[in-house]
This record gives sequence, structure tokens and C-alpha cells, in this order.
Amino acid sequence: MPVVFEYVFTVNPQYRLFTIFDPTCDEGENFEAARRTLGHGFFAWGPNAVVARALDTGTASVAVEVWDDPPGTPGGTADEIAMAELALPGGRFSSIQALESPVHVGVELPTGAGTYGARVAAYNRGVSGGFAPEDAGPFPGRFEAYRLQLWKISDEPSWPEDDEDA
Repeated sequence: MPVVFEYVFTVNPQYRLFTIFDPTCDEGENFEAARRTLGHGFFAWGPNAVVARALDTGTASVAVEVWDDPPGTPGGTADEIAMAELALPGGRFSSIQALESPVHVGVELPTGAGTYGARVAAYNRGVSGGFAPEDAGPFPGRFEAYRLQLWKISDEPSWPEDDEDA
């Protein structure tokens, strides 16, 4: 079950929050759905987005990985891990808080549109001095870092609430 795609970018969280979402969907609606469940946790989910709460107002690294199959436990010592499903009808992801402009438009997933299993992990939260030590796991030398692992469940983009409305 190898990684078939990896894309790393940097975000500048607004109000200590950032989203990774399908740019063909309404980011505001996804954010509102996720915000209602965020509470004091690190992560919340909308139908087409994950919202992450950063510890600091500075920048954070984000790695998006696409796997052939559900991946094993992510490497390193994560501060928090959350799992859900994401419907990505456009077959790409975006983040308006990204510093790299191609991420604003959306990065194509090689596996296309569909419903994805998703696991997001946070690393290096609260590292003093701004940089994690070289032995800090998968993201050495970086302050906050996040890993979003995706694996395709279905070619049809759906969200569990869609089934209830049918």
C-alpha cells in the first residue's frame, strides 16, 4: 500500500484555523458545518473539508498524501489524529490559507473525484523556539506540521448525511 501522490505546502492559519477542501464546493458552507463540531479539538469535518486548529498564528507545514489502500498508522509521534470521510467531487483539494498560489486554485488528485477515507495528524504543536529538533519524527526542523492521508473508498462523492436525505 504505497503512497501514490504527495504534495507539501505551507499555510498561514487565519484566527489559528485553516481548511483543506474541494474548491468546487462552497468553502464557507464546509467551514460552518465543521465549526459547529470543532469545540476544543484540533480537527473538525465538513462534507468536503477538514478544518484544523493551529496552536500558533505563524505558518504550518501540510503534507497531503494519497494512498492506494488505507495506510498504516502515521509515522512519528502525533499530537492528535482524527479520521473521517471526505467527498471530493472535483477530484482536487485546496486551501485558501496556503502560501503557494497553485493550492488556491486546487491541486488535482491522481485518483480523481470520489469519496475518500481521510486521516489527519498534527505534529510538533507547542515546540518552543519555533523549530522541532532533528529527531522530531516525520517533520524535523519545522514548527507545526500536519499530514492528511487520503485513500479512495468510492468513485461516487458522497457524505454520510446524503444517505439519510434519500
